Amino acid sequence: MLRLLHAMRDREAVNLARTGEFGVAVGEVCEELIRRTQVIADQYPNDEAMTLRLINEMPAVADALAALVNTAHALSEARREGADAVHARREPLLKFVQRVESEGFEVANDWTLTDTRAWLPPDAAEPDLLVQREAETIARAERATAYHERLTRMAAAFGHTHDEYTQRVRNLISTVLDG
Repeated sequence: MLRLLHAMRDREAVNLARTGEFGVAVGEVCEELIRRTQVIADQYPNDEAMTLRLINEMPAVADALAALVNTAHALSEARREGADAVHARREPLLKFVQRVESEGFEVANDWTLTDTRAWLPPDAAEPDLLVQREAETIARAERATAYHERLTRMAAAFGHTHDEYTQRVRNLISTVLDG
């Protein structure tokens, strides 16, 4: 069991740059599982002879190991569900960013938009063209505002989902292990 937990922790450490705070939470739970498993392994080595103490304590040890296994399973489930939930929020957000960019807007890290459309200088001799240009500029500014609001909502939903699963992972220690 210790090897499995070490492998899980090491795998998460490799992915930490990609998983961020969620990966940190998974690592914390793995460390706690390793610590508790090591305590049991130290008190009850594999090569220990069968003693009265071991026979008397076996049910409690089995219960403790079952709780550790259940927590490791719950951690795997939370990782899978979290990855699915975050992916379900991430993909539409990225597709919408691509759509906005294809319409000539640049999306900054704080979700602000810049209109990158290159306008030809207006010909002052044609007032109809100036009016049309002004109308297009106003329409694009309104569209940029609507896009910004939508991007902000989508990013907030993504962050909320990520935070929710991070907390769910952190809660595994108190809910499953400590009963």
